[in-house]
Amino acid sequence: MTEGTADAAGLPEDIARIFRLDGQRAVVTGAASGLGKAIALGYASFGADVACLDIDLEGARETAKKITEMGRESTAIGVDVRDWESVRASAEDLLSWAGRVDVVVNVPGINRRKPALELEPEEFMEVLDVNLKGIFHCAKAFGELMVPNGHGKIINMASIFGLVAMERQAAYASSKGAVVQLTRVLALEFAPHNIQVNALAPAYFATPLVRQIMEDREWYEDVVRRVPQGRFGEAWEIVGPAVFLASRASSFVTGTVLLVDGGWTAA
Repeated sequence: MTEGTADAAGLPEDIARIFRLDGQRAVVTGAASGLGKAIALGYASFGADVACLDIDLEGARETAKKITEMGRESTAIGVDVRDWESVRASAEDLLSWAGRVDVVVNVPGINRRKPALELEPEEFMEVLDVNLKGIFHCAKAFGELMVPNGHGKIINMASIFGLVAMERQAAYASSKGAVVQLTRVLALEFAPHNIQVNALAPAYFATPLVRQIMEDREWYEDVVRRVPQGRFGEAWEIVGPAVFLASRASSFVTGTVLLVDGGWTAA
């Protein structure tokens, strides 16, 4: 049977391969470090060729080098997601490299952990520029490349703080709540083009940047108490959810927010 056909049980013949990304051209923004790097390497492990985009071009090159060592094609492109012209230029570079874009993961994010009364307006907007405007820029620019092909996956990095509140998260939570709603709107608009748009909503993961603030034991213990599993996530634990949303396994999933939070929001 060919793809799309089913046996008597209604299962495609290649059901065991629906999580594979062989032949897919994926784009990961924020691929130089942390969750973006883990996702980029994870996609390559599942068969995708991956373009690594980041404002940290040297870090993106290091990730791309690891991917080529895995036997997949990769390229590194510098981009400032806050700048529409920079994102548009990166989309043109990607089209030259890959010919098409099948999967886009929008990861970059920053935070300013301050009580609202101590948070400067400029700091608030700085967070929104990266976390919200940056995701919009990438979804628009790379989505425009997907529409003519009639298929695609767009995955935006939200956060549990787009759904629940925590002290000292006024800017971050505002940006991530907006990402959740942006994802839902884009899912509706892109659905006629067979493009699924979803979001990942992680809790705290032990990435290099977070490990720095984990040294504040009072803060760390307060956070861990909120997680039923009693720990932070490890970067590799984002790969499975990210692969699911990028693969055929999620072909009827759009406009959703996939929580990766150790049970935080269930408590």
